[in-house]
Amino acid sequence: MKRLNVILLTLSMLMSSTLFANEEEAVTEAVQTTEQGPVQAIQSTIVKLNQLTTAANYSPQMVKFLVDSEIAPLFDFDHIANEVLLVSNVSLSEDETKFFSNRLKQNIITTLLSRLAQSRSSSFSFISARPVMGGNIIVKLKANGYSRFGLNLDLSFHKSQSTSKWQIFDIALNHDSLINYYQRMVLIKARRYGVYGMLGRI
Repeated sequence: MKRLNVILLTLSMLMSSTLFANEEEAVTEAVQTTEQGPVQAIQSTIVKLNQLTTAANYSPQMVKFLVDSEIAPLFDFDHIANEVLLVSNVSLSEDETKFFSNRLKQNIITTLLSRLAQSRSSSFSFISARPVMGGNIIVKLKANGYSRFGLNLDLSFHKSQSTSKWQIFDIALNHDSLINYYQRMVLIKARRYGVYGMLGRI
């Protein structure tokens, strides 16, 4: 759980910082081959969140609305759920898989909102946006202010088959990914409580 909290804390820092304020030109150049690239999608969301989190009156209700409407659509939760279940060797029906995906989404968003309310002073530095195998793109960031030397954060994007939009399908903090965390969690809970017990505890 500690690893997940750190990953989501850094993501909340991403949303409450002034990242890209002076780096718009570098970001645009990195994704100039796409009409609406992953870095541009992140950038537009951060701009909206920065306006909200730097306001004189911080509103948790407005933050939740913005996270639900702007941040959640950036994630391909169905893909994340399928990857977790595939490697975890857990077999579910179509309805159960959808339920699992929704529970996973709620878990991530709830933790994210909690971390966002606690952290509003750190910043990120854009490092690179590079293509990888399968047509995916990894956006590398450095989280400043969280530790002495900073933390490296990789946002993995792909073009969703269902929406044809660039969406996040994994987050890696110093090479420890969100998918890997949930794979371990599902395996432990499925072994301890059974498949249906795991669904109720995810």
